[in-house]
Amino acid sequence: DRLIRPESIRITARDGVELQGLLYIPDEDSRGGEPAPVVFDVHGGPTAQSMATWDPAMQYLLDRGIAVFQPNVRGSTGFGRTYVTLDDRENRLDSVRDLVDMLDALEDDPRIDAGRAAVRGGSYGGYMVNAVLAAYPGEFDAGVSLFGVADWVTALEVASPALKASDRIEYGDITEQRWRDFYTENSPIRQADQINVPVLYSHGVMDPRIDIYETEVMVETLRENGVRADFIRIPDEGHGWRRLDNQLFYFRREAQFLEEMLLGGEVE
Repeated sequence: DRLIRPESIRITARDGVELQGLLYIPDEDSRGGEPAPVVFDVHGGPTAQSMATWDPAMQYLLDRGIAVFQPNVRGSTGFGRTYVTLDDRENRLDSVRDLVDMLDALEDDPRIDAGRAAVRGGSYGGYMVNAVLAAYPGEFDAGVSLFGVADWVTALEVASPALKASDRIEYGDITEQRWRDFYTENSPIRQADQINVPVLYSHGVMDPRIDIYETEVMVETLRENGVRADFIRIPDEGHGWRRLDNQLFYFRREAQFLEEMLLGGEVE
Protein backbone atom coordinates (compact mmCIF):
# COMPACT_ATOMS: atom_id res chain seq x y z
CA ASP A 1 0.00 0.00 0.00
CA ARG A 2 2.92 2.36 0.54
CA LEU A 3 4.34 1.92 -2.95
CA ILE A 4 3.96 4.95 -5.23
CA ARG A 5 2.73 4.62 -8.80
CA PRO A 6 3.84 7.17 -11.39
CA GLU A 7 1.96 9.74 -13.39
CA SER A 8 2.70 9.98 -17.12
CA ILE A 9 3.27 13.61 -18.01
CA ARG A 10 4.08 15.37 -21.28
CA ILE A 11 6.26 18.44 -21.58
CA THR A 12 7.00 20.62 -24.61
CA ALA A 13 10.70 21.30 -25.14
CA ARG A 14 11.89 24.77 -26.14
CA ASP A 15 12.11 23.69 -29.79
CA GLY A 16 8.55 22.34 -29.82
CA VAL A 17 9.31 18.62 -29.42
CA GLU A 18 6.84 16.88 -27.10
CA LEU A 19 8.66 14.97 -24.36
CA GLN A 20 7.31 12.38 -21.93
CA GLY A 21 8.27 11.23 -18.46
CA LEU A 22 7.09 9.38 -15.37
CA LEU A 23 6.62 11.41 -12.21
CA TYR A 24 6.52 9.69 -8.82
CA ILE A 25 5.23 11.95 -6.03
CA PRO A 26 5.77 11.06 -2.34
CA ASP A 27 2.60 10.86 -0.31
CA GLU A 28 1.58 13.69 2.01
CA ASP A 29 3.00 11.99 5.12
CA SER A 30 6.39 11.36 3.53
CA ARG A 31 6.84 14.96 2.37
CA GLY A 32 5.15 16.53 5.39
CA GLY A 33 2.68 18.36 3.17
CA GLU A 34 5.51 20.38 1.63
CA PRO A 35 6.81 20.43 -1.96
CA ALA A 36 9.24 17.56 -2.48
CA PRO A 37 12.76 17.80 -3.86
CA VAL A 38 13.23 15.72 -6.98
CA VAL A 39 15.70 13.22 -8.42
CA PHE A 40 15.84 12.86 -12.20
CA ASP A 41 16.51 9.16 -12.88
CA VAL A 42 17.78 9.00 -16.48
CA HIS A 43 17.68 5.69 -18.34
CA GLY A 44 20.63 4.26 -20.25
CA GLY A 45 20.72 3.25 -23.86
CA PRO A 46 20.04 5.79 -25.24
CA THR A 47 17.66 3.50 -27.14
CA ALA A 48 15.63 2.50 -24.10
CA GLN A 49 12.54 3.71 -22.27
CA SER A 50 11.64 4.40 -18.66
CA MET A 51 8.49 2.47 -17.80
CA ALA A 52 6.53 1.95 -14.60
CA THR A 53 8.44 -0.82 -12.85
CA TRP A 54 9.37 -1.89 -9.34
CA ASP A 55 12.58 -0.13 -8.34
CA PRO A 56 13.37 -0.49 -4.63
CA ALA A 57 16.03 2.24 -4.60
CA MET A 58 13.59 4.76 -6.04
CA GLN A 59 10.75 3.66 -3.75
CA TYR A 60 13.09 4.21 -0.82
CA LEU A 61 13.64 7.81 -1.87
CA LEU A 62 9.89 8.33 -2.23
CA ASP A 63 9.33 7.02 1.27
CA ARG A 64 11.86 9.57 2.52
CA GLY A 65 9.95 12.42 0.86
CA ILE A 66 11.98 12.78 -2.37
CA ALA A 67 10.11 12.78 -5.67
CA VAL A 68 11.47 10.79 -8.63
CA PHE A 69 11.14 11.82 -12.26
CA GLN A 70 12.11 9.41 -15.02
CA PRO A 71 12.46 11.38 -18.27
CA ASN A 72 12.09 9.86 -21.71
CA VAL A 73 14.09 12.47 -23.56
CA ARG A 74 14.22 12.53 -27.36
CA GLY A 75 15.99 9.42 -28.57
CA SER A 76 14.04 7.14 -26.22
CA THR A 77 12.20 4.16 -27.66
CA GLY A 78 8.45 3.60 -27.59
CA PHE A 79 7.35 6.89 -29.16
CA GLY A 80 7.83 6.15 -32.86
CA ARG A 81 10.75 6.04 -35.27
CA THR A 82 11.06 9.79 -35.67
CA TYR A 83 11.36 10.36 -31.91
CA VAL A 84 14.06 7.70 -31.48
CA THR A 85 16.24 9.38 -34.13
CA LEU A 86 15.97 12.94 -32.78
CA ASP A 87 19.18 12.63 -30.75
CA ASP A 88 21.30 10.98 -33.45
CA ARG A 89 24.74 12.29 -34.32
CA GLU A 90 24.87 16.12 -34.32
CA ASN A 91 21.64 16.26 -32.28
CA ARG A 92 23.14 14.52 -29.24
CA LEU A 93 23.16 17.65 -27.11
CA ASP A 94 19.49 18.37 -27.82
CA SER A 95 18.57 15.41 -25.60
CA VAL A 96 20.80 16.77 -22.84
CA ARG A 97 18.97 20.10 -23.07
CA ASP A 98 15.68 18.22 -22.68
CA LEU A 99 16.57 17.53 -19.04
CA VAL A 100 16.76 21.26 -18.35
CA ASP A 101 13.46 21.94 -20.14
CA MET A 102 11.76 19.20 -18.14
CA LEU A 103 13.13 20.53 -14.87
CA ASP A 104 11.87 24.00 -15.78
CA ALA A 105 8.40 22.56 -16.49
CA LEU A 106 8.26 20.89 -13.08
CA GLU A 107 8.52 24.31 -11.45
CA ASP A 108 4.83 24.72 -12.23
CA ASP A 109 3.88 21.66 -10.16
CA PRO A 110 3.11 22.79 -6.57
CA ARG A 111 4.01 19.33 -5.26
CA ILE A 112 7.60 19.66 -6.53
CA ASP A 113 10.41 21.88 -5.26
CA ALA A 114 12.37 22.14 -8.50
CA GLY A 115 14.90 24.34 -6.70
CA ARG A 116 16.17 21.19 -4.98
CA ALA A 117 16.97 18.76 -7.79
CA ALA A 118 19.55 16.07 -8.47
CA VAL A 119 20.17 14.01 -11.61
CA ARG A 120 21.35 10.40 -11.63
CA GLY A 121 21.88 7.67 -14.20
CA GLY A 122 24.03 4.72 -15.22
CA SER A 123 26.02 3.97 -18.38
CA TYR A 124 24.52 6.26 -21.06
CA GLY A 125 22.42 7.75 -18.25
CA GLY A 126 25.71 8.48 -16.49
CA TYR A 127 26.84 10.34 -19.60
CA MET A 128 23.66 12.42 -19.42
CA VAL A 129 24.51 13.32 -15.82
CA ASN A 130 28.05 14.36 -16.74
CA ALA A 131 26.86 16.27 -19.80
CA VAL A 132 23.99 18.24 -18.25
CA LEU A 133 26.04 19.25 -15.20
CA ALA A 134 28.84 20.50 -17.47
CA ALA A 135 26.69 22.19 -20.12
CA TYR A 136 24.09 23.70 -17.78
CA PRO A 137 25.78 24.54 -14.47
CA GLY A 138 23.38 25.77 -11.83
CA GLU A 139 20.34 23.84 -13.03
CA PHE A 140 20.83 20.77 -10.83
CA ASP A 141 22.16 20.76 -7.27
CA ALA A 142 23.95 17.41 -7.43
CA GLY A 143 24.63 14.43 -9.65
CA VAL A 144 25.06 10.67 -9.38
CA SER A 145 26.90 9.03 -12.29
CA LEU A 146 27.22 5.26 -12.33
CA PHE A 147 29.84 3.89 -14.79
CA GLY A 148 28.95 6.72 -17.13
CA VAL A 149 30.49 7.68 -20.45
CA ALA A 150 32.83 10.65 -20.11
CA ASP A 151 34.94 10.31 -23.26
CA TRP A 152 33.00 9.37 -26.40
CA VAL A 153 36.15 8.90 -28.46
CA THR A 154 37.38 6.15 -26.15
CA ALA A 155 33.93 4.64 -25.58
CA LEU A 156 33.21 4.33 -29.30
CA GLU A 157 36.67 2.98 -30.07
CA VAL A 158 36.55 0.14 -27.51
CA ALA A 159 32.97 -0.94 -28.32
CA SER A 160 32.40 -4.51 -29.43
CA PRO A 161 31.91 -5.17 -33.18
CA ALA A 162 28.16 -5.57 -32.66
CA LEU A 163 27.91 -2.27 -30.80
CA LYS A 164 30.08 -0.47 -33.34
CA ALA A 165 27.61 -1.41 -36.08
CA SER A 166 24.73 0.28 -34.26
CA ASP A 167 26.95 3.07 -32.91
CA ARG A 168 27.69 4.27 -36.46
CA ILE A 169 23.98 5.00 -36.90
CA GLU A 170 23.51 6.54 -33.47
CA TYR A 171 26.76 8.49 -33.11
CA GLY A 172 28.54 8.50 -36.47
CA ASP A 173 31.70 6.64 -37.47
CA ILE A 174 34.45 7.45 -34.96
CA THR A 175 37.09 6.49 -37.55
CA GLU A 176 36.08 9.58 -39.54
CA GLN A 177 37.87 12.74 -38.49
CA ARG A 178 34.68 14.85 -38.42
CA TRP A 179 33.16 12.65 -35.71
CA ARG A 180 36.40 12.33 -33.81
CA ASP A 181 36.60 16.13 -33.72
CA PHE A 182 32.94 16.44 -32.72
CA TYR A 183 33.23 14.04 -29.78
CA THR A 184 36.61 15.36 -28.74
CA GLU A 185 34.98 18.75 -28.30
CA ASN A 186 31.68 17.55 -26.85
CA SER A 187 32.74 14.83 -24.41
CA PRO A 188 32.20 15.62 -20.71
CA ILE A 189 35.78 14.59 -19.87
CA ARG A 190 36.92 17.81 -21.58
CA GLN A 191 34.21 19.93 -19.96
CA ALA A 192 34.50 18.59 -16.42
CA ASP A 193 35.96 21.86 -15.16
CA GLN A 194 32.54 23.45 -15.74
CA ILE A 195 30.84 21.18 -13.17
CA ASN A 196 30.38 23.07 -9.92
CA VAL A 197 28.07 20.85 -7.83
CA PRO A 198 28.76 17.68 -5.80
CA VAL A 199 28.76 14.42 -7.74
CA LEU A 200 28.81 10.81 -6.57
CA TYR A 201 30.75 8.68 -9.05
CA SER A 202 30.97 4.88 -9.14
CA HIS A 203 32.57 2.38 -11.48
CA GLY A 204 33.42 -1.30 -11.66
CA VAL A 205 37.11 -2.03 -12.16
CA MET A 206 36.33 -4.87 -14.59
CA ASP A 207 33.98 -2.82 -16.80
CA PRO A 208 34.46 -4.00 -20.42
CA ARG A 209 32.20 -1.32 -21.95
CA ILE A 210 33.41 1.92 -20.39
CA ASP A 211 36.95 2.25 -19.07
CA ILE A 212 37.12 3.21 -15.39
CA TYR A 213 39.80 5.71 -16.41
CA GLU A 214 37.07 7.99 -17.74
CA THR A 215 35.43 8.22 -14.32
CA GLU A 216 38.78 8.64 -12.59
CA VAL A 217 39.55 11.69 -14.75
CA MET A 218 36.16 13.23 -13.94
CA VAL A 219 36.73 12.70 -10.20
CA GLU A 220 40.27 14.09 -10.33
CA THR A 221 39.19 17.19 -12.28
CA LEU A 222 36.35 18.05 -9.91
CA ARG A 223 38.53 17.55 -6.85
CA GLU A 224 41.29 19.72 -8.29
CA ASN A 225 38.68 22.48 -8.71
CA GLY A 226 37.51 22.13 -5.12
CA VAL A 227 34.22 20.44 -6.07
CA ARG A 228 33.07 17.48 -4.02
CA ALA A 229 33.40 14.24 -6.02
CA ASP A 230 32.74 11.08 -4.01
CA PHE A 231 34.04 7.95 -5.72
CA ILE A 232 32.98 4.34 -5.17
CA ARG A 233 35.38 1.97 -6.93
CA ILE A 234 34.13 -1.64 -6.93
CA PRO A 235 36.93 -4.15 -7.66
CA ASP A 236 34.78 -7.23 -8.46
CA GLU A 237 32.17 -5.68 -10.77
CA GLY A 238 31.96 -4.82 -14.45
CA HIS A 239 29.30 -2.75 -16.22
CA GLY A 240 26.74 -2.67 -13.41
CA TRP A 241 26.37 -4.26 -10.00
CA ARG A 242 25.63 -8.00 -10.06
CA ARG A 243 26.50 -9.10 -6.52
CA LEU A 244 23.86 -8.52 -3.85
CA ASP A 245 26.42 -7.36 -1.28
CA ASN A 246 27.69 -4.72 -3.72
CA GLN A 247 24.15 -3.60 -4.51
CA LEU A 248 23.30 -3.19 -0.84
CA PHE A 249 26.54 -1.34 -0.16
CA TYR A 250 26.20 0.97 -3.15
CA PHE A 251 22.54 1.92 -2.91
CA ARG A 252 22.86 2.75 0.78
CA ARG A 253 25.68 5.11 -0.08
CA GLU A 254 23.72 6.64 -2.96
CA ALA A 255 20.67 7.19 -0.75
CA GLN A 256 22.85 8.80 1.89
CA PHE A 257 24.38 11.14 -0.67
CA LEU A 258 21.02 12.17 -2.16
CA GLU A 259 19.45 12.75 1.24
CA GLU A 260 22.39 14.90 2.26
CA MET A 261 22.17 16.93 -0.94
CA LEU A 262 18.38 17.36 -1.05
CA LEU A 263 17.20 17.03 2.56
CA GLY A 264 20.27 18.18 4.43
CA GLY A 265 20.43 14.95 6.39
CA GLU A 266 21.87 11.45 6.36
CA VAL A 267 20.39 7.97 6.48
CA GLU A 268 20.37 6.34 9.89
